[in-house]
Amino acid sequence: MALRNAVQLIVYPDRIGRDLADLETFLDGPVGEAIGGLHLLPPFPSNADGGFSPLTHREIDPRYGDWSQVSRLAARFDLCLDLVLNHIADESPEFKDYVANRAGSPFAPLFIDVDALGEITNDDLAKIHIRKEKEPFREVSFGDGSQGRVWCTFTERQIDLNYRAAETFAFMDDNLRFLTERGVKLFRLDAFGYTTKQIGTSCFLVEPEVWAILEWFRDKAGEYGAEVMPEVHDHPSWQYAIADRHMWCYGFALPPLVLYSLLDADSTYLKGWLRMCPAQMVTVLDTHDGICIPDVEGILPPAAIEALIANVSERSADPILRGSAANVHSVGAIYQLTCTFYDALKRDDDAYIAARAIQLFAPGIPQIYYVGLLAGENDEALMTTTGELRDINRHHYTLDAANIAVAQPVVQRLLVLMALRSHHPAFGGAFELNYSNESSVDLGWRNGEHFCRALVDLRFRTTTVTHSDPDGGEVVEFRA
Repeated sequence: MALRNAVQLIVYPDRIGRDLADLETFLDGPVGEAIGGLHLLPPFPSNADGGFSPLTHREIDPRYGDWSQVSRLAARFDLCLDLVLNHIADESPEFKDYVANRAGSPFAPLFIDVDALGEITNDDLAKIHIRKEKEPFREVSFGDGSQGRVWCTFTERQIDLNYRAAETFAFMDDNLRFLTERGVKLFRLDAFGYTTKQIGTSCFLVEPEVWAILEWFRDKAGEYGAEVMPEVHDHPSWQYAIADRHMWCYGFALPPLVLYSLLDADSTYLKGWLRMCPAQMVTVLDTHDGICIPDVEGILPPAAIEALIANVSERSADPILRGSAANVHSVGAIYQLTCTFYDALKRDDDAYIAARAIQLFAPGIPQIYYVGLLAGENDEALMTTTGELRDINRHHYTLDAANIAVAQPVVQRLLVLMALRSHHPAFGGAFELNYSNESSVDLGWRNGEHFCRALVDLRFRTTTVTHSDPDGGEVVEFRA
């Protein structure tokens, strides 16, 4: 069953109110009427990384609620859940059994015995793409008194899975079947690029192995009536290649392109991308991660990227850097900017609405992050408390605070655009990029007699929407 061509909301199970019950209550209001899909960030029991270290995909953390609540949401919205396929928690039953019994555990094939890979030299380590400031291995003391190492790309609590073993695919098959039976229509394949472990390479996005793994997930999810959306931050060619293989790709180039366009009043590079971007795409301006830079390399020139980083860095936390296992600062480039999108645009309501209009009218299905929906500002207190830079954009809203935020004029303006995007019949047709000068962009959709256009003046930060009346009346025009 195809996904609805409507706006999706990205949200944690416990950051609009305390739990799924509060989230359901919140979605009974105007936000629920303006969306057609829900990307629920991991609601599973987890011991690290904001839910991305699942003990299992088969349970809902009782702090959030239960499967009946998830199923109700799935009956109302197209439900997207994260399938954390690169790793599971060190407190998972499978890993605990492996630690207790080592080779005697039925789950031993799920994990990577690093010492069985042979010698790993400093040159090998220098090539490995890492996500923490040390080599991606962890020492383990097994139940029989022996010692060994397992692979852990992210925190030491997140143990990587072995995709050279048939048992790992069988394990994921069970998870896919279980989750689709509970209404999941779209799987975000988290951190899939790290599944390819081959000493002597970067162990990240190693071709052609990575495509064999992704196509297996695509085909297996398809058997159960669901689709997949691989998540990767790297050169934009990866998104095109994912779309070419009939999977949903991410429009991760859009956030830096929109920021550059509005901050410099220049639509040249944005329009170049709009002419060639994939149609089977999910667009975002913000997510639970930072604003990623690698995704726009080759689309924005280096000088423009540097200027954008300098501009946004004036009001953001420290950036997250890329690195390698031998020298964490060896690449020496920015990976993510840590900032809410509202702060990145200097809390300028008109600029913010212009940015969202560009996202909502671009090709693909738009996802809007809950902090962005509520025009949230940088939460420096949370970031300082946790020490996690990305928490600057992961604010905890009480239910009352979220409802107060919805009442802000800028959010009310955004909801009008979201409802139009989710319900106007023009968006069931084809995208059109209309002529405009270099300081504006004119995006449109046409489906038979129905049309919808948004003209964004980047210099004056104005957004004018013109659309056919779905009921057959006169053409409607308004300033968003």
